[in-house]
Amino acid sequence: MENHLGANIKNFRKNKGYTQEELAGMLGVTPQAVSRWESEAGLPDVSMIVPIAQILGITTDALLGYQLQSQDESVAKRIFEKIAELEDVSDPGMGELKVCEYLAEEVDKNPMNYDVVLKYVQRIAGLSYYIDMQGLLKDAPERAGSILKDGIRKGLNIIRYCNDGKKVNKAHYALAWIYIHMKDYDNAREHVNVLPSLEGHCIREEMNQSLIFFEKGFDAARDSYPEFNRLVFDLLAGHIKAMTTHYCFFGTLEEALKICDWSEAVLKAYASVPEFSTERLPWVSHKFNFNKMSAYLRAGEKEKAEEVCETYLKTIRENGTFSEDEYKSAEKEFREKIYVL
Repeated sequence: MENHLGANIKNFRKNKGYTQEELAGMLGVTPQAVSRWESEAGLPDVSMIVPIAQILGITTDALLGYQLQSQDESVAKRIFEKIAELEDVSDPGMGELKVCEYLAEEVDKNPMNYDVVLKYVQRIAGLSYYIDMQGLLKDAPERAGSILKDGIRKGLNIIRYCNDGKKVNKAHYALAWIYIHMKDYDNAREHVNVLPSLEGHCIREEMNQSLIFFEKGFDAARDSYPEFNRLVFDLLAGHIKAMTTHYCFFGTLEEALKICDWSEAVLKAYASVPEFSTERLPWVSHKFNFNKMSAYLRAGEKEKAEEVCETYLKTIRENGTFSEDEYKSAEKEFREKIYVL
């Protein structure tokens, strides 16, 4: 991280949600002084460095820009390992809430570690589903609103200040979901509309295959194909998950089964070449089977629904697709007919 004191003061201040006037009041200086610091038209006196850092809840090294990338990566690794311990497959909604509360504390300590901040925003996007669709925190709407608004604020910080385009796109994606579950469709649309689009068929990854071929030859291009196929599969996985959900819950049985047949063929094609698929394959297959079971239930064909349920549970048990805890969660989800995100 570069040493730009003014920019750092501004970034950390915004992360805490303080205005220039509020920070100035806590430091006993004028708002104009804070404005000069942030524009780097002037710098704070050395005696102000420690008070500024204390008020912003950071170290002086972080304020001065000496937090190294290797330290950021180490912090992110520790935090992500802790997240895995907090997740609760038996109660995914409350597990998601615990993860978000833990990440909120870590983001306050590491507000410019964008890997951590992005993870926080993404998990709040996940939490927004449980708040909207399953009534999580329905008895504490102010708390729910505060969490979602903090996710939006942190996501906007990534968009404004992070120089990593991939992280910015992921922040837009997460914010779109938060707004969707807040029923704020206009703001959701603003974030959707700035995401990369397939509409023009001018995709960087696709063009890169030709660039590699002409620059380095077929052998080099062949080595790059699996990664491109994995990217394509991740895109298809999200599409299959959304499309089968919509058809199986709201379309006719005939429409749903037609879409399920196509989706199953795609999944089988990717599963036949393991290096082309990703870790999302078991989860999209999981959601696909749940949706197919639900379509039969909606049509009153309980025997067909039970057949889908039992066949799927038997398959993932015999293949060892999931851990024991994950299997128990899947079994509960399918037998009790409850959707787990």
